[in-house]
Amino acid sequence: MALWDSWIAMGLISAAAWGMSCVIDVCFVGEGIYRKPIDGPAVAGLFCIVPLCIFDRPETALELDSRVIAAALLAGICYLLHIHFYFKALFALNDASNAEIFNTLSVLFVPVLAFLLLGEVLEPLHYFAIGLSIFGILILMRLQKSTLTWQVAVLLGTSVLFVSLVMVIQAWVLQFVGYETAVWLFSSAAFFSVICLLGFRSHLRPRILYLCKRFGLLLVSVQLLELCAVLGSQRATDVGPSVSLVALLECSLPVFVMAFSWMLLGASRYWRVSRVDGVRIALASQTDAYPAKLVSLVLIVAAIGILQL
Repeated sequence: MALWDSWIAMGLISAAAWGMSCVIDVCFVGEGIYRKPIDGPAVAGLFCIVPLCIFDRPETALELDSRVIAAALLAGICYLLHIHFYFKALFALNDASNAEIFNTLSVLFVPVLAFLLLGEVLEPLHYFAIGLSIFGILILMRLQKSTLTWQVAVLLGTSVLFVSLVMVIQAWVLQFVGYETAVWLFSSAAFFSVICLLGFRSHLRPRILYLCKRFGLLLVSVQLLELCAVLGSQRATDVGPSVSLVALLECSLPVFVMAFSWMLLGASRYWRVSRVDGVRIALASQTDAYPAKLVSLVLIVAAIGILQL
């Protein structure tokens, strides 16, 4: 329970889970498991049935203010849009480390949105930490800009905006309802949105069914990681002092992406399967220019360390 009630622990666990799932997503794209960007959000939305089964809150949800329900449902839809634009960028880039560099810019979007929508004002030291992390991210983006195009940058920027909206909207919802109810509403929106999508786009159903049959265990693993990430982030927001500080913690995500890529790249030497070249190339791309990435990430880690002061 101590871990569950620690916003710092939950925020870092969320970042670690996102990091591992991002590395696996790169392998999915590199090996052609995911063929189109819509595959990612479709599978993610379907797996949102897991929180619906765990958190049984329909009666409580129906008694809530309609504005709270609408906001939580909107957050679920924004979550799917975030994944959609992320995968569109990933198909063009196939570099989770660079993609997540952009997504960590939520540390810039979230404080602004939190101030405008929640009236959130932080301590000067906290703003300094956020500024330090933003500086590190901007340096990292500048060093890696040669691998990015304007199209990819726009896609990733849109992805960042939607994930930032998810965090701030859920922070607002959590002011009025408990964690379980907020998660139930959020997951309902994501799950039933994908059900509607599959209903209107019949050609997508055989593809998703094939993915589930062919890669069922692997899909379950990565989707459970992603659920741990998004639900862990919301738990950190629920028990933490500020959604902006949770966003700051999640700036550690590229560190986890690189670390897991190194680990899997080393382990791939011992895999006794015939088709691992695509996976190895995808994993190796995560660690390109690692000295430059590490220098910038030191600033991000230092900014997170300031939270302990």
